[in-house]
Amino acid sequence: MKINFVPTMIVLAAGLTLAACNKSPEQKAADVSRAETEGAADTIDAQADMVENKGEAIGGATENKAEATADMMRDKADAVEDAGEKKADAIEDSNSAVTTKDTTATTTTIEKK
Repeated sequence: MKINFVPTMIVLAAGLTLAACNKSPEQKAADVSRAETEGAADTIDAQADMVENKGEAIGGATENKAEATADMMRDKADAVEDAGEKKADAIEDSNSAVTTKDTTATTTTIEKK
């Protein structure tokens, strides 16, 4: 099965375009953080769809297990996106340098002087 990553790339491009506007360093960093985590969540969702589709093709107990796995993956994608939104909000609200790292991205904001 072929995965189409075009939507993810569009989200990332849109996020980076927004980050290029005349915004404060915190706003730019928050926009990039949102775009990165949305892209990561989209990738996880696409992988969940692939797992579910493969399970459906096989059927039976494998299908049930694949559906459960896909549901867990989608929950993880939601958690990644929620964490990214919280991180972006924290970046916008902060006045100091913040570096955060997770399994999908490292984000550094610039200290406000």
